Amino acid sequence: MLSAMSPAITAEVRQAVSHLAARYFVQHLEAELAKPDDVLIEDYKTLPVRQITESLLQRTRHEFGLAPDEKPPAENLFRRWCEINGKFNYDDSAFYGFNQIFMPRLLDLRDGTPDSQRLLYHAMTGTFDRFDYERQGFTVSFFLNSESTMRELLREAVWKSGMASPEAGDQLILSQSGAYQTAMYEYFEGVLKNALAENVRLLNGILPNQVAQELKENGSVEPVYFDDAAVIFTDFEGFSRFAEHLEPAEIIRRLDAYFTEFDRISSLHGLEKIKTIGDSYMAVAGVPEQHEDPVRAACDAALGFAEACERVAAQTGAPSWNIRIGIHAGPLVAGVIGQQKFSYDVWGATVNWASRMESAGAPGRINVSADVHQRVEPLYHWEPRGPQPVRKLGHAEMYFLLGKK
Repeated sequence: MLSAMSPAITAEVRQAVSHLAARYFVQHLEAELAKPDDVLIEDYKTLPVRQITESLLQRTRHEFGLAPDEKPPAENLFRRWCEINGKFNYDDSAFYGFNQIFMPRLLDLRDGTPDSQRLLYHAMTGTFDRFDYERQGFTVSFFLNSESTMRELLREAVWKSGMASPEAGDQLILSQSGAYQTAMYEYFEGVLKNALAENVRLLNGILPNQVAQELKENGSVEPVYFDDAAVIFTDFEGFSRFAEHLEPAEIIRRLDAYFTEFDRISSLHGLEKIKTIGDSYMAVAGVPEQHEDPVRAACDAALGFAEACERVAAQTGAPSWNIRIGIHAGPLVAGVIGQQKFSYDVWGATVNWASRMESAGAPGRINVSADVHQRVEPLYHWEPRGPQPVRKLGHAEMYFLLGKK
């Protein structure tokens, strides 16, 4: 904020400072145009940078009344700026992005209106949005320090110019630069906040919310034992045969349609999706939060899965993929594995039995263990199957779940 003793920044001061800075800018643009094409398009290979730079040069001359034969300043201020930064060599570098910002800067120095300031900040954010500064190795501190360097060079030029009120010109440069650096800081703060929010969104998409929160707070997640959970496994009968006759994109499209419905149904009944492997889908009720009736929730979700398969087939106009669904309930352990790519998973005999219920089932049917049947028998219609072979585990009583009573 300007103090009461600050010199007045009049229209004449603005005209003098902007005209001075424009002369340096024209000198720089002419030097830019003298560089080879491969230098000019170094960072913007798809743009006609030479034509844009030429247009910028003509516009600057027009806006500030600079004749083509006007004597240039004694030194190239932008070359000095580059040398002080020490990041790159002036003759071997293109400044297209910086040039796009500097032109609105000149206009803001001249006009000093809310609109001119807004155009300057818009040019800055647009340039940063297009420029891959992270890949190029440019840091936020580099941009802030670069602005400090340019500010001091412009202030020095003002004091050397012999203009009528160098104090006011100096104050104008300081005022604009301070506001510009604040806007730059706010821009990068917004980028950081958006990146953090996206990371949180991705993490919560991979892990349950409370598990993701524990990972963020502690850097790790302790495995948890659950004494009562219900596990669902699904698989499409003959998926490999279907896949042989479909384009990969079509396979993914159909799987996405089925699994998107399964996700919705799982969320509706309070289940947590654990993972998909190929055409297999796995979800759990009672993990990571306890469920008041995990077996009933799993049965309702399984019936929803079966209905969704018919609905998706009708919507796509393609033959339905016959789904096998298996359910078992009991204790298990849940936790996070991996350090770089996190995965929330469940382990234990309950998980193995649920997988066996799916593989021992039949196309279009929901196969459950005797434990599941016993706990919710009055609520549903059933088809007893009797003892059925279970791969590597002997025999077990099984039931087909038919629907709600």
